[in-house]
Amino acid sequence: MATGAFATCDVLAACPVVQEIIHDVNGDYADDATWVLTSSFVILTMQSGFGMLEMGCSHRGHEVNIMLKNVFDVIFGGLAYYMLGFGISHGSPSNSFMGLGDFLVDSNQNDQTLSGLRFSSYIFQFSFAATSTTIVSGCLAMRCRFMVYCFYSFYSVVMYAFVAHWVWAENGWLKEFGAHDFAGSGPVHMFGAINGFIGIVCLGPRLGRFDGSRPGQEFHASSPASILFGLFMLWWGWIGFNCGSSFGITEKKWLVATRAAVTTINSTAGGGMSALIYTKVKSRGKLIRPEEIANGILGALVSITATCACVHPFEALVIGFVGSIIALLTNDLVEFRLRIDDPVGAIGVHGSAAMWGILAVGLFADTALPGIQVDNGLLRGGGLRLMGAQLVLMLAILGWSLVVVTPFFLLVGIAFSGDWRDFRRGLRVDPEHEISGLDQAYHGCGPPASYPTAMQVMAPPKNFVVVDDDPEQEVQL
Repeated sequence: MATGAFATCDVLAACPVVQEIIHDVNGDYADDATWVLTSSFVILTMQSGFGMLEMGCSHRGHEVNIMLKNVFDVIFGGLAYYMLGFGISHGSPSNSFMGLGDFLVDSNQNDQTLSGLRFSSYIFQFSFAATSTTIVSGCLAMRCRFMVYCFYSFYSVVMYAFVAHWVWAENGWLKEFGAHDFAGSGPVHMFGAINGFIGIVCLGPRLGRFDGSRPGQEFHASSPASILFGLFMLWWGWIGFNCGSSFGITEKKWLVATRAAVTTINSTAGGGMSALIYTKVKSRGKLIRPEEIANGILGALVSITATCACVHPFEALVIGFVGSIIALLTNDLVEFRLRIDDPVGAIGVHGSAAMWGILAVGLFADTALPGIQVDNGLLRGGGLRLMGAQLVLMLAILGWSLVVVTPFFLLVGIAFSGDWRDFRRGLRVDPEHEISGLDQAYHGCGPPASYPTAMQVMAPPKNFVVVDDDPEQEVQL
């Protein structure tokens, strides 16, 4: 009997039809893995974009510190994801709360195809985790101890992995509840923004930011050109972010990827237009401020991240338009009303805009679109079920951030300061280093005098003659 079975297997293995089927299946796997890997490489280049944007928003003398923090996002984040993150987020076996296997991920000698699929998923999911972490870098720029941030990079990736499991694992409790977030408005952007907000509250503002002890000009963006260059890198990287979340191009996956590409670009068209209107109205028709244009477009991108696969292109225009306005209004509220020091505007861009994107799924989602599984949104007659699930998603991320990140900053601050009554001192750099520039103090990239201050950059040369010093006589753009 056994001999007959083996003979049958040999016949099937030699059958040309069976061989063709196996070849086609392996080819599909290879195509999907190539797509995912390519998208991962594009997403990881966004680290450069985040660094350029943060550098442009910061004082001179902090550039090297900022870029090195983005370097160690990948180093510490990569170590954390290899040791714990992938297993928690996508490991097998698993329950609805977390994965319980595949820690220290390795190849499967018995199934190399499975190993290839796992590795392609690993690098893609890691790129998401690194993006969520680096959002906090901008929030804490110019005043956070370098090693505190390195520890945060490791810890954040581990905590992010739980949220990723809830939303994207087949048995994650939020996915089973019906919540939908295609590419990470919630797990990546909202989680990063809430963590950044907690960090800002724990560290406090930059010295002189709100008490008038330093000129306001010193807190202006040092390099608007760097901000715009960073915007372009993030903009194109976002296409890989959203399109790559189809996890392949075979079967109906390519339909999802192409749809996500168009909705992503359309959202930036809507967001860019609303940012232009916002900055012109705010300046009474005089200026087009580059940082507001950049943050408006980024707010649109964050908004469409959750919805890019489940809405139509014309709806993406609306989502991006509204997301941009929400991001810019939030940043002005945070800075001028609440006096919270967020140098890059991450709270509005990655926080408020992400919340709008999550809720937009509950409004616009279309279950008839091919390649996705989602309920109809409220505006398509789907009732409140999906909207309720999206609200639960938001509350879960907010609660998780407060519970796991607040103690981190408190305990690390106490450990570095040695005084539980003054934990903030353990989180912040020395005041003189903050003012002179962290590049010299931390990295020996000096002397500080080689970096002109904001006041020196803005001051006219000695032989410069002011023809008309009326501040109202500004160029009409």
